[in-house]
Amino acid sequence: MGWRPLIWTLPIATGCAWVLATPFAAVGIPATLVHDDSRVQQAVELSRERFLAAQKIDRLDVTVLLAAPEGRWLRGSVGGERPWYPASCVKLGFAIAATHWCEAHSKGPDCLDASVRPMLQDSDNVATGMVVDAITGVTNGPVKSADFAAWFERRLYSENLLQSHGLLGGQRLVTKTYPTNSGEMPEDLEALALQRHGRNSMTADGSALLMLALVTGEFGADAADYLRSRLRRPRISPNSAMGGGFPEGTVFESKIGSAYDTLAEIVHAELPDGRRIIIAVYSNGRDPEGPDEQDSTALAGFAALLLEELGKSRAAHD
Repeated sequence: MGWRPLIWTLPIATGCAWVLATPFAAVGIPATLVHDDSRVQQAVELSRERFLAAQKIDRLDVTVLLAAPEGRWLRGSVGGERPWYPASCVKLGFAIAATHWCEAHSKGPDCLDASVRPMLQDSDNVATGMVVDAITGVTNGPVKSADFAAWFERRLYSENLLQSHGLLGGQRLVTKTYPTNSGEMPEDLEALALQRHGRNSMTADGSALLMLALVTGEFGADAADYLRSRLRRPRISPNSAMGGGFPEGTVFESKIGSAYDTLAEIVHAELPDGRRIIIAVYSNGRDPEGPDEQDSTALAGFAALLLEELGKSRAAHD
C-alpha cells in the first residue's frame, strides 16, 4: 500500500479536514530588529575561546542575541552560518509548525498538545513522529506505487512555513528523529526522502532567529505563550546543556539536541536582573562512541563564561 493521508490513519487528527495547499502568508522579522554589536561579539569570542581551551570539545558555533531598548536585539556570532546536524533541536521548528497547523484548522495552538508536550519537554521521538505525521497529513509507507513527489511535498510543511517567514535560510527541517512512531530507523518513503534530500540541518544563526521569532510573537501571541510554557524547564535538567550556567531565578526556556557527536541547545532566558538573551550553540560535545545516555550538561560552563563576559562589557560601559 502507498502512503495515505493522515486523516485516515491517525486518531489525533480525526475530524480535521486536510488542506492540500496550505497558504503561508509572506511575512518576516523586520530587518531592523537585529543589529550586529561589537561588545556582544567580543563577549562571544572571548567566552568561546576560554571555554574551548579547557575542553575536549573542539568545534563550537554560537549565535547570541541580547535584548536592548526599543525592541532591538544585539547580535554576536562565531560560525553562525555553518550547518550542523541539529538532532532534537529540529523539534522547535516542528512545534512551531504544529501551532500553525492548529490555527489553520480553526483550533487553539495546543490542539496537538498530547504529542507536542512530550516532544518539547522530554524530547520524545515517538511523539515527534506523531507531530510530523499530523501536520503533514501523510504517514510513512512503501515506496512501490506511491507518488513520492506528492508525499514529500506534504512533508515540507514545516520548511514551507519557515520559508514564508524568511526563517529557513537553507536549513533542512523534514526528517523525524529516530527511533520513532514509524520504526527504529528510516525505511520505505522516509528512507527514500533521507536518501534523496539529506538529513536535517540547522545553523546557530537560523536557530537563534527562529527562537527570536517565536518569543516576539511572529507566529502569534497565543502560539508564543503556549510553546514557551512547553519549553520552560528547570535550569539544571537532563534536557538542558547550558542551564546550569545561568543564575538561580532565571526564567529558562530551551530545546536541546543530542545525537551522534552533536550537543546543541537553543535557549531563551530572562535573567533575574531583567535582561533577556537568546543563545544558539552547536558543538561536538557528545561522544559518538559512548553510551546512549550521556551527561548533557557539558555546555553549562560556556553559558556561565558568556554571561560573565557580557557582564564585564556592561560594567565597562555603564
